[in-house]
Amino acid sequence: MGELKLIEINLIPQKLKKAKQARAYVMMGMFVAALVAAAMAGFVILQTNKLSDLDREIRKVDAESATLKDKIEEVRKFRAQEEAYSKKRAIVDKLMKDQSFWPMVLDKLGELLLPDMWLLSLEQVREKDEGTEIKITGYAMSKVVVADFIKRLEETSQIMDLKAARLADVTVEGMNVTNYEINFLFKKNK
Repeated sequence: MGELKLIEINLIPQKLKKAKQARAYVMMGMFVAALVAAAMAGFVILQTNKLSDLDREIRKVDAESATLKDKIEEVRKFRAQEEAYSKKRAIVDKLMKDQSFWPMVLDKLGELLLPDMWLLSLEQVREKDEGTEIKITGYAMSKVVVADFIKRLEETSQIMDLKAARLADVTVEGMNVTNYEINFLFKKNK
């Protein structure tokens, strides 16, 4: 026997077949369009979420910035107060140092004064880098007592640039005494 040949008979009219194909293409196009629309909607939703997250982050940063501005202002005020305190502290330290200076000078001179002499005045002549220039005046029973006092002053490490400015014999309340004036530099304690 021979080969069998199949014959295909198309019972569906050609127009119907084309309409079915067209419908299939339209359905496929609609499906693709729906997928694209869904993808675009998802993209839009994703971008909207990102924008809202960014807006929240911006509001958070703005709030932190406002808080930090307050803190920065507090730090500025604190630094200004600290600077004012440092200046006041330096003034107080200087006053405390100066306050202890004169009792120290008086103590030192009190140690050096001899029994036959009296101190009438003590004054600051001027302030120098090395110390304070001081002038003292007083009375002594004799020039020898003043000379011994000057020798004691010269042997003291805190006293320098010693000058006996004036010695004069005077009478005070009927007594003959020597009036003296001595200038010297009293070294600062550093």
